Amino acid sequence: MRFFPFAAAIAAVSLLAPAESHANGRFPIADQLVVDPKDPSHIVLRTTYGILESSDAGGSWSWICEGAVGYGGTQDPAIGVLGDGTLLAGVFEGLSISHDRGCAWGFAEAPLKDEYVIDVSVHRDDPSRGVAITSTGKGTDGFHVIVAETADNGATWTQAGTPLLSDFIALTIDVTPSNPQRIYASGIVGKSFAPAIERSDDRGATWTRTYLDAAYASGVPFLAAIDPQNPDRVYVRLSADPVDKLLVSDDAGATFTEAFTASDDLLGFALSPDGTRVAIGGPKDGVQIANTADLAFQKVSDIYTRCLTWTTAGIYACGNQFVDSFTVGLSKDEGKTFENLYNLPDICPLACGEGATTPAACVMTWPGVAATLAIEPTACGGIGPGSGSGSGSGGGPPRELEAAGGCDCGLGGASGASGAAVVAGLSALALRLRRRRDRRAPTTKTS
Repeated sequence: MRFFPFAAAIAAVSLLAPAESHANGRFPIADQLVVDPKDPSHIVLRTTYGILESSDAGGSWSWICEGAVGYGGTQDPAIGVLGDGTLLAGVFEGLSISHDRGCAWGFAEAPLKDEYVIDVSVHRDDPSRGVAITSTGKGTDGFHVIVAETADNGATWTQAGTPLLSDFIALTIDVTPSNPQRIYASGIVGKSFAPAIERSDDRGATWTRTYLDAAYASGVPFLAAIDPQNPDRVYVRLSADPVDKLLVSDDAGATFTEAFTASDDLLGFALSPDGTRVAIGGPKDGVQIANTADLAFQKVSDIYTRCLTWTTAGIYACGNQFVDSFTVGLSKDEGKTFENLYNLPDICPLACGEGATTPAACVMTWPGVAATLAIEPTACGGIGPGSGSGSGSGGGPPRELEAAGGCDCGLGGASGASGAAVVAGLSALALRLRRRRDRRAPTTKTS
């Protein structure tokens, strides 16, 4: 299931923004939360200042810097967790993988080497399996869009089926829980950026494209979820001006109906584990709940919602620390009240064994993050410059990261030509979304 479909759009926009220092100079927020499908106490959180990880259901949080994962600037990677706890991060440079809960990272080799991995999705039926989709610019030849799959918790990856047409700019991907042969992808097509859905019923061997109605032609579509029982029911969030919309299809993406019109940005979506209830939310709409049978949404909370994830434990929400008094909360009453799971300063660098590459990559970056989040110098045992074997590169990753857990990975950057092609190909889309991205920047309360 997709946990944060807007990740792809934010990543696409961020590629054109200038790189900045210390948490990218952005307002510190969390905007994607993933729970380990086999270990509910293992939670992974994407933030604007790196990736956070909890192994005790949110009781404590460890920080992993962007450089250790293999990205930087203002990228917001799509993240996933496989069945054995393996971490996935789709970034500009490829698919970054950690088999030891973040202590070492490496990039997957072919077919994902030097590809822009814009989204990942883990199978609900078998979480040892997952897929990744690329959206790599090839200049005048359009985009290289393939689906790669793993059946061994990310140890190896192979191409699934055939590439999609080169006029398709992929944004999100999801696998149907009740029929793993069916894959959906969303994206935009051609110079007009027409919103479209691609569907494969044979694991990518062939693809069928449908376009959204003319009424939604100016929007950008993101897969939100696929019903766990009905492979034809697809939920899509449409990023559009002036407001976002939730669209639903009951015929495998051939047609869509409008289920909800947001007051502004619609950043959160989550299905209940059994698929009978749905939660949506945004900064102005709070948290809204409905039965999937009628989609009659009712507001249950004013949370400044930036992400939603629904598990058997309850509904997790990313909020605004200065508005909601938490950055991550957990609701056990369907969004009416939230227990505080994470405040901005409540992190320390990830503790790893001798020889791990992540601590060395992050040691020089930590002081800036700690200052940004107002973390006391003694809160993490005085961790800072000189306290570990830093790489001496200002917090960037070592040139070579040892592959973890048998993955044939090597952490090498994507070529400059490949990166330039993606930026050029997505520039017009970014111009369309940039105004919306600026609007989404949270503001703090003032007295």
